Amino acid sequence: MKVAALLATRATRAHRKAWTAVFAALTLTSLLLGAFGLTLVSAWSAHPRVERYAGADLVVAGDQTTRFSAASLGERETVSAGLTERVRIPRTALTVVRGVPGVRAAVADVEFPVGLAGSAATESATGSATGRPWEAARLAPYALRTGRAPQRADEVVVAGGGGPERGGADRVGQRLTLRVGGHDTAYTVVGVADGPRTAVWFTDAEARRLSGHPEALDAIGVVAESGTGAGELAGRVRKALDTAGVTDVGHRADGDPATVRVLTGDDRGEAEFLAAAPARGELLAALGSVAGAVVLVSLLVVSSTIVQALRQRSHELGLLRAVGATPGQLRAAVGREVGRVAAWAALVGAAGAAPRTWGCARCWTRGARCPPDSS
Repeated sequence: MKVAALLATRATRAHRKAWTAVFAALTLTSLLLGAFGLTLVSAWSAHPRVERYAGADLVVAGDQTTRFSAASLGERETVSAGLTERVRIPRTALTVVRGVPGVRAAVADVEFPVGLAGSAATESATGSATGRPWEAARLAPYALRTGRAPQRADEVVVAGGGGPERGGADRVGQRLTLRVGGHDTAYTVVGVADGPRTAVWFTDAEARRLSGHPEALDAIGVVAESGTGAGELAGRVRKALDTAGVTDVGHRADGDPATVRVLTGDDRGEAEFLAAAPARGELLAALGSVAGAVVLVSLLVVSSTIVQALRQRSHELGLLRAVGATPGQLRAAVGREVGRVAAWAALVGAAGAAPRTWGCARCWTRGARCPPDSS
């Protein structure tokens, strides 16, 4: 062992140029593999940030995953996919949840596209607004800046700093003609509240009518009473829904259950950003395939670089064999050389991979959206 250590130390100093190439290859390999590995872990474990339901202790929503089972070669296989369109829950769940002990408030939430009458953009185009019932604003919570809450069907509350897509509609008393479902209706702005600039709040009854599905809800935000834990309350709500028979959101194909989910903690963000879960699956698949290719290419590059570095020393290694060095001692010496270079290269590559991967994870927790200034 002492002979191998001595040979490794002397050889590393004498062949710095050859090992510099190996060090560079191993550093880049460590950087790539570290970035892919940390990004895979971040994408698998991260959740979209809770915004609209930040003030709710738990959220009752529909299952956004569809499943399909089929027999293949005598075995039954099941595949699943995330749905980016809203899976709604029956309105009867609201009455059930409100009767659960420990529930201080259960707020129904629906959203629907809203556009300006006479504008070139349709309700679904970029620049349109989103309509919601005013009661759901407390789930964020969004507070009034000025004015009051809507009380009549022709009254609305808009978010502060109304942009050009709403004609600067941020002044109390202004009249707006909004288009919902192809119909134009005039409304009076009675309040300005916090929240996203594209938000418009209606009375609960008006929002129910305009949503187009009066007997279904997008989600239910639940606020717990003081002293009641979210986990404990979630169990009560789940049991109450099962007892009342409100366990699914409608008929699907056989083998594809559409359950009513009770979300707590970071999972509440999945009820807001419907594209986050499908995007996570696609991202994991893409990263996994690319990481596999990177591993194969890295092994080829690193191994060929090491072989080339050792081949240049074939005469030296032959001389050591001639003076009595055993094959085991030469293998041990070469292994120590490679190990030392690889250890330092791995540390340098890992140190470079961590900051960039942390930035990607931070973007994911912001609703799977990167800020405009990120690459």
